[in-house]
Amino acid sequence: MQKQFNYIKNFVPSKKMGQNFLTDNNIAQTIVNLIDVAQYDLVIEVGPGTGALTQYLVQFNHKVIAIELDKRLAALLKHKFNLYANLEVINDDILNIDLTQLTASYKRIVLVSNLPYSISTPMLIKFLKQEKIKVFYCMLQQELVDRLIARPATKNYGSISVLLQFYAIIGKLLNVPPQSFTPIPKVQSNVIVISKLNKSFNDNWAKFIRQCFAFKRKTLVNNLKSIYTVDDIQQQLHKLGLDLTIRSEQLSSDLLFQLYQGLSG
Repeated sequence: MQKQFNYIKNFVPSKKMGQNFLTDNNIAQTIVNLIDVAQYDLVIEVGPGTGALTQYLVQFNHKVIAIELDKRLAALLKHKFNLYANLEVINDDILNIDLTQLTASYKRIVLVSNLPYSISTPMLIKFLKQEKIKVFYCMLQQELVDRLIARPATKNYGSISVLLQFYAIIGKLLNVPPQSFTPIPKVQSNVIVISKLNKSFNDNWAKFIRQCFAFKRKTLVNNLKSIYTVDDIQQQLHKLGLDLTIRSEQLSSDLLFQLYQGLSG
């Protein structure tokens, strides 16, 4: 296994930031090859860390914007890749950045990331809200990936499953073992691609889904009765041919959306 961690011997990864750096160059190159980055004019890399993916992303003619929260790593990246005019390093929190403004001058954009667990869900929601960014290649903990792709009536199915499956198609691309990182995490990781469908994000629909799954042991009626009357909920369930004791995790994203439309109408 090739390592590229030796040039920051004294660097101490931050546990608070959930830093586990990809150090297997073979895995890194495989990921970039899967992305087919040549078709894009802008690559946004979130959390580039020590530059495992960056070193391959900058080999093309397109613009690469690397967004790194850790100021130590941002400085390291600027120094390591200072010869690449197509790379811009931004030291900031991706959740605070206006991606609409950042991508205004570009047409074909891809988002790439090895996300720490702490910001995975808010980053996925931020991606879904972007109009211009249609594709997101990300490495996530297997536990979260299992939730994203979970089917109705399974233990991993929840609000994030519904939202991602309603707005996008999710494909698993690659399993990445813990030994590919430094420090070695206790979990497996998966590389996935999220390709958005032609749907605009609806905040009210997202709030509705969160309420549906607010208390997993409760029925759908009991979860929703704080915002709708019981009569209205039961009436809409009857229209959809659904039992009044049904739970949210038994319904597909499309059925839940039909229920939302009926109650909102």
